[in-house]
Amino acid sequence: MAPSNKAILIALLAIFLGLYKVYIHDAVELFQGVKRIIQPLEDFPEYQCRRMRHPLLESCEDIWLDPSGRKLYAACANPLARLAWCPAANSYDIQKRAAGGGGIDHITVLDVDHPGADGLYGARALKLRDSEGNIQELDMHGFDARVIDKGRRLRFWLINHRPPLNASTGEPLLDATKVGANSTVDVYDLKLPHGTELAHVKTIMSPAIISPNNLVVINDNEDRGDFLLTNDHSTKVGPFRDSEISGNIAYCRTDTGNCHFVATENLSSPNGITRDPSSGLIYVAQSVRGNVTVHRLMDYEQLVQIDEISLSMTIDNLSIDTDGNIFAATIPDLHQFVRAFHDPYGTNSPSAVMMIRKRSSGKEASLLKGEHEVIKVVEDKEARVLPTTTSAVYDPVSGQLFLGALSSPFMVVCKKRK
Repeated sequence: MAPSNKAILIALLAIFLGLYKVYIHDAVELFQGVKRIIQPLEDFPEYQCRRMRHPLLESCEDIWLDPSGRKLYAACANPLARLAWCPAANSYDIQKRAAGGGGIDHITVLDVDHPGADGLYGARALKLRDSEGNIQELDMHGFDARVIDKGRRLRFWLINHRPPLNASTGEPLLDATKVGANSTVDVYDLKLPHGTELAHVKTIMSPAIISPNNLVVINDNEDRGDFLLTNDHSTKVGPFRDSEISGNIAYCRTDTGNCHFVATENLSSPNGITRDPSSGLIYVAQSVRGNVTVHRLMDYEQLVQIDEISLSMTIDNLSIDTDGNIFAATIPDLHQFVRAFHDPYGTNSPSAVMMIRKRSSGKEASLLKGEHEVIKVVEDKEARVLPTTTSAVYDPVSGQLFLGALSSPFMVVCKKRK
């Protein structure tokens, strides 16, 4: 073999080995659970966990806590509708979606300090109305919210996986299996403190909103409403989308509706995303690699990675509490998780919640590499209590950990023992 050819072969081998380590090896380890010890819930006596069953608490994929208003908000749906229509899982059955109640997703509200005699925290749903007062139907996924207007309103940014339907007839315009979802970010306002309806503000559509999974509002300028959005795939549909390891992150402005990409490389199905308000750092769950990457946003044009935190498990949504600790909903057994997704009423799956905590205090310390430690908060090997958790939010005031799930027909609350 000529020296030049040998050099090329060596270079190609090095690239392959690099890809194997970064993608194939990590993916196999995550999917197969190699060398992973999944612990029973009894190993975590610090928390007492219980299920909350109610039609309004089914299939709550993402949850958000308003610490000042003392309310928890959840994006919930019918599990069978989720099974039929879930772009993140390549499910595009419009007919079964309609039969399962698709499009009538709802925002459920819980009063975190008042569980009530039934233990359901006064669960109630908010109606969604358009500018003319008509009830709107959404297919929700991830979302974020912020208090605006000097505390008089709560603004929601909701990912809406709209099917490609005729708005007037409801009939399919295009084959969703070929074109994917017509996903948007829909903005709504809720009057505080006792509003019962979400009023439509605007709908954001952009070529950069491809396969949106979650988003985070990144500044307090309510006139602009800037946010970052994760696309868990780089394509809407395709024959190799199931095995695609890619994705990107877009930066959007609510006032203009304009979006552009700020990160397109070295992403592995980015999922949950959150922001530390004290440092401005952005945390992104890389589902396929099983880690959380830490980024700094540069001039609203580029999201630069500065650190990487390994959790060694598939990761879904992220949240941050008022103490600056990040909570990650993780999936210890991905095969069982998939089975539970396809049989939400008959199959459960192990789940875990991990906490990412800064080793040192202070703003400057949080900007250094290796300044985070990972702590397992709860895990349920037998799936006796916890749902197939996709979102976890902790309230330091009440010591309560709330868990939501993409397809489980219940939510869970874990109360910290005194």
